[in-house]
Amino acid sequence: MKLKSRFFTILGPGLLMAAASIGVSHLVQSTRAGALHGMDLLLFILLAFVMKYPTFRFGHEYAHATGQHLLTGFRRQGTWAVLLCGMIIFCMMFTGFAAVLLVTSGLAVISFGPDLPIGLVAACLCVFSGTCLVVGQYRWMDGVIKVLLIALLLSTLVATALSVPLIEWQQADILTPDIANRASLLFLAALIGFMPAPFETCLWQSLWVLEKDKQDSLSGDEVRMDFHVGYFSTLLTAVCFLMLGAAVMHGSGLQFSSSSAGFAAQLINIYTSLLGQWTQPVIAVAAFAVMLSTVLVIHDGYPRTVCALVDCFRKEKLPEKQWFRIYFAAILAMVLVSLPVIMYFTRSFKTLIDIATTLAFLTAPVLAWLIHRAMHSEDVPAAMKPGPGLTRYSVACIWALALFAVFYLVLIIGGRI
Repeated sequence: MKLKSRFFTILGPGLLMAAASIGVSHLVQSTRAGALHGMDLLLFILLAFVMKYPTFRFGHEYAHATGQHLLTGFRRQGTWAVLLCGMIIFCMMFTGFAAVLLVTSGLAVISFGPDLPIGLVAACLCVFSGTCLVVGQYRWMDGVIKVLLIALLLSTLVATALSVPLIEWQQADILTPDIANRASLLFLAALIGFMPAPFETCLWQSLWVLEKDKQDSLSGDEVRMDFHVGYFSTLLTAVCFLMLGAAVMHGSGLQFSSSSAGFAAQLINIYTSLLGQWTQPVIAVAAFAVMLSTVLVIHDGYPRTVCALVDCFRKEKLPEKQWFRIYFAAILAMVLVSLPVIMYFTRSFKTLIDIATTLAFLTAPVLAWLIHRAMHSEDVPAAMKPGPGLTRYSVACIWALALFAVFYLVLIIGGRI
């Protein structure tokens, strides 16, 4: 019993990372990938996880090894590194949050009130999320998300097991998928960009690890266990949602709705077609709850990062009261900016999602490089630095991400797609 209790105590930042991932990238992008291409894009999803593994791992380990967040490591590289990271954060925080809010609002409408306006639902979600974070901060979020993720994971595994016989495996072209056209390449960039999550999540991980360390003292092995549980659960669910989309929608002639509520209804129908109509209320509430956890995680992650950015330009650490004021102001700013974005993209939410995910794809090599340098800096004790194999692996992944981004830009600028 004590061992089981200790296991759940260890889990924290890794599950928050999973909650940030099992939102737009999984519920939306993985399911769309299966619906559009069947199982053809499986290798690209696996490749995204392989290429991003070192960077996400460093997000956990840097904070544990140094007792500092990753932006401190950026500051030691120079003011330019912090400013560059800040530009990326401010480009992503409003579009990414708006995209997640739009999907969550669609699920709320399907689950609780088909006649409710999306904008009103999104505003209510913002008020709820902001209140939870201001009052409860990390401890509330940590406890709620453990329960929500386990519920969705179990229902998704059952639905995926039932979907296996429905997939047209003989028609799958996993090794040589047909993606040599504009629409497929644009979607592929968007898919990889948020798979499993954008790299600013690594900054949040380092901040969450510091918060976790205040509550529970973990060893290096326990920190890595927490990371691996979270990371590989996101891989498992990504493949599950790909299979669900391939089983139910691929080749059916159906297309995902351009509205968030319509997409949410189709997503729920995928589950109910496999598990039975009686599961519709349960699945709807579970999917909404998990997306709500993603809203909470993102609504916390970006403001924490803004506080850390401000801290980087001060000689002394931010006093607790001032830190809280900036945190609260950032939470409010995300609401005030994201709601108009949602209203603009209400009828074309896939466009908003593709914009946010493509930005993540293009900025990934820069953040991966900065995080790699931080993890190999003098701040990290020699005993806790990555070994030669992991270092070479990280460098190879950064080059691969950079080449993918350059290739994409060349095709766009050259007008070839």
